[in-house]
Amino acid sequence: MTKSQLLLAPAVIASAFALCAPAQATTFTGSGSVNIVGGSGAFYDSMIPTGNFTDTIDFTTPTTGIADVGVIYFKVVKGISNLSASFNGNAITFTQLAPNLFAGGISLPVGPGPQQISVSGFSGGLGSYSGNVVFTSAVPEIATWLMMIAGVGFTGLALRRRRTAYKVNYAF
Repeated sequence: MTKSQLLLAPAVIASAFALCAPAQATTFTGSGSVNIVGGSGAFYDSMIPTGNFTDTIDFTTPTTGIADVGVIYFKVVKGISNLSASFNGNAITFTQLAPNLFAGGISLPVGPGPQQISVSGFSGGLGSYSGNVVFTSAVPEIATWLMMIAGVGFTGLALRRRRTAYKVNYAF
């Protein structure tokens, strides 16, 4: 190896590490569970002990886009009452879908980086709720661009292909 190649190798490795996407940590402060990857996924908490509770879900989004957050809960004798939720400080409004069934959602533009969902209320001892996050990127992924370019290329090939004359015979 030459001296310039020896100097170039560490620079290439360092640039590869610089271009790697940062790790996307998802945390749940509370007793529930969360599975949010790349800004999309689900969260829930069940069997919440009697008393006031506050759960905080922190996650990251990879790029600029739209995040849709939904939360649903049942209001039963020992369930949740006075549930409130917010996404990045914006309140989620709940509506009654059926007797004792409430749901709410919000859709907001978000930038890349940390996002936060906060859920709080009072549990009668058997409270539970669930929710989901759907993140839609504003910029198409590379695979989308490649499929579009390939589609245009194949269309061009089909148009350039030599046309074969077909003879039609009618049987009487």
